[in-house]
Amino acid sequence: MSARTAAIIVTALDCAAFAAVAAGLFWSGSDAATRGFDLLGIAVVSIVFAVTVLPALVLLYLNRAPRAALAFALALPAAFVAAFVAVVIAFM
Repeated sequence: MSARTAAIIVTALDCAAFAAVAAGLFWSGSDAATRGFDLLGIAVVSIVFAVTVLPALVLLYLNRAPRAALAFALALPAAFVAAFVAVVIAFM
């Protein structure tokens, strides 16, 4: 499998994950007092998406640097794993 094909697959999965997380946070049944945390979560996920996946999409569209596009695409799952580990460590 070429780096371009892998980047396309990972980028598609990243877009689906972003949509699922953002929709889950937007339509969560949280209390009005904690609604701001949900909106902050959407903002953080959107910023991470914009910094990682959008450059990968641009590189794939321009058909340039497939390895760099793959690295950008893999950065979103890596950021989620790092955030999860940080939360687990914080609440131990």
